[in-house]
Amino acid sequence: MLIAASMVLIDEHPEYSNARPGISDDLCAQVLQTHSAGTRLFLRLARRRWFFRVAKFLEESTVPGILRHYALRKKCLALFVRESLGDAITQVVVLGAGLDPLALTLHREFRNAHFWEIDHPATQRLKKEASADVDTKRFHFVAADLAADQIDAAMLENSGFDSAQRTLWIAEGLFMYFPESVVASLLTAAAGLSAPGSRFAFTFMEPRRDGRVRFQRQTQLVDRWLSWRGEPFVWGLDRSRISRLAQPWEVVRVIDENDLRALDASPADPPLAAGELICLAEIR
Repeated sequence: MLIAASMVLIDEHPEYSNARPGISDDLCAQVLQTHSAGTRLFLRLARRRWFFRVAKFLEESTVPGILRHYALRKKCLALFVRESLGDAITQVVVLGAGLDPLALTLHREFRNAHFWEIDHPATQRLKKEASADVDTKRFHFVAADLAADQIDAAMLENSGFDSAQRTLWIAEGLFMYFPESVVASLLTAAAGLSAPGSRFAFTFMEPRRDGRVRFQRQTQLVDRWLSWRGEPFVWGLDRSRISRLAQPWEVVRVIDENDLRALDASPADPPLAAGELICLAEIR
């Protein structure tokens, strides 16, 4: 819900016009509209300038620059997905998709590709209810608890997945919530279902110098909120070690905040959260 609300704010305010990912926020707005009275009130207030100033104050009090980070992270991944779909990849699997609209938007744009979203049943139910116009022949919802359930051929092949075809896997804003053993297991399982030329784009946290897994300027308010929600960050890794963990995937590039900033055409130099990196990997 927090990410969905952030996407709506990003789309509503011109401050982010040069950082927007080019992905429709209609799905996010639809879920917020139908979820509760509180989220409907948020939608009514989202266009108000005074409310945006309140949101910016909260951002400064938690993770300065996090909204711009969300926008540019999505912009980077959207560019990578479009590039992959234009390069003979015909299957896209999103792990822990949440309420993110990327795959649903692109399944309308790329009519020859097939998409899967593997996510927790509770979250996926909300998304399915807001996605009445989805092409069920090419878009598949697979309910699973990724912290416990193993990704295997049976989970996907019942919906037409073909492990002999090149596949793009995506895990955005997900791995920091899992222990390293689960992250390694998911990477290995995806590799076992992927033909040569398949790709994996995933984000991961790089620990701070004090060893804590958090954004560089993250305040204690976020730590307390994540603990209260039962979703603390539990895993991070230095970028120099990610190639070994990702095997048999071969790391092609690691993208940090400097690379993301290069995607932002804003004339000023606004704050941008640092600490979450994007890894682009491939099976040769």
